[in-house]
Amino acid sequence: MPLRILLAIALTTLATPALAAPEESWQALLERTVAETRARNALPAVAALVQIDGRIVAETAQGLRAAGYPEGVTLDDRWHIGSDTKAMTATMIARLVERGLLGFDETMGEAFPDWAATMAPELRKVTIAQLLSHTAGLLPVTEDKDLDAVLAIAGTGADLRAQRARVARAYLSRPPASAVGAFAYSNLGYVIAGAIAEARTGKSWEELVATEVFEPLGMMHSGFGNPALPHAHDQPWGHEEVPGGKLVALDPATPGSDNPGLIGPAGLVSLPLHDWLLFAQDQLDGVHGRGKLLKPATYARLHSAVVPPYSLGWGVKTGADGKPELLTHSGSNGHWLADIRIMPRRNAITLLVINAGNEAANKAIVEIGRPLRDRLHPFD
Repeated sequence: MPLRILLAIALTTLATPALAAPEESWQALLERTVAETRARNALPAVAALVQIDGRIVAETAQGLRAAGYPEGVTLDDRWHIGSDTKAMTATMIARLVERGLLGFDETMGEAFPDWAATMAPELRKVTIAQLLSHTAGLLPVTEDKDLDAVLAIAGTGADLRAQRARVARAYLSRPPASAVGAFAYSNLGYVIAGAIAEARTGKSWEELVATEVFEPLGMMHSGFGNPALPHAHDQPWGHEEVPGGKLVALDPATPGSDNPGLIGPAGLVSLPLHDWLLFAQDQLDGVHGRGKLLKPATYARLHSAVVPPYSLGWGVKTGADGKPELLTHSGSNGHWLADIRIMPRRNAITLLVINAGNEAANKAIVEIGRPLRDRLHPFD
């Protein structure tokens, strides 16, 4: 069974770059770096985008939608972004907070009053903000055995709201898996946060993200799960590494080609780079006090580290003035890899996606991102 994971932020890559800017154009730099890195790491496809001061200065999509098939990727293709979904879930919840439907400091006992008495005492006092900052003491659910246990509790059927509610009730009744208040990355926390939003609004997490994030920002080509249709090569496929290191394309119809729908709030969005850029730009605008989705104070809450370097859905590096110098996250379901970096002081955004999630893909994200960050000098 392939490892089904939703990657945490790449915390080891927050260091300040120091190299001099190259002379070649942004487009030439990006095309060359992606081509060399993709070939060196034997990856099926890579796409990347760089925006500075509201203008796309470079973008490229190189390689195959599915290894062994002739269709090439395009700049309009959709990519699975895994745990980069978390920032969207946190933003959706922030919209509900601003309307008074939820509160960041609302406790689990207040969120689920009908069964608060059955909750573990330590978890009854956990807040929604702690769910979103991975400080709620909940099970990580980053390994197959943990996901299988969650799925057994969730049960079967098409009603994902009911599944998430069952999981929330079961795990909030158990003792914490780690110390409440300490950082411990948890996909389960986001599933429970999604369940709270569903219980309060009567709408599914999918409906809420679509109406509260996608639609207001014009993200008209964004959705959930595998981007391609079963048996079709209309969009990229994810890839699985088999013994010997070879990457094999996974038909979306293949069981295990993606995480189950239950996991949605923690990492199931798929979208084209230009849609993702709309979301990234709004988060960047929010740092500067002019975002479309939220009030400045709410963006500040989202972007403020709870236990450094994690805020609510973001890895964050904060400057001396208390404002973010970097918002970042990486995400994967084991068959894809995606990385986002927002650099407010440079007014820059970089997006990187790969239709593989193996160690070579993780290595490639670093190899592509380093020269881009070196040229940007985001912390000068």
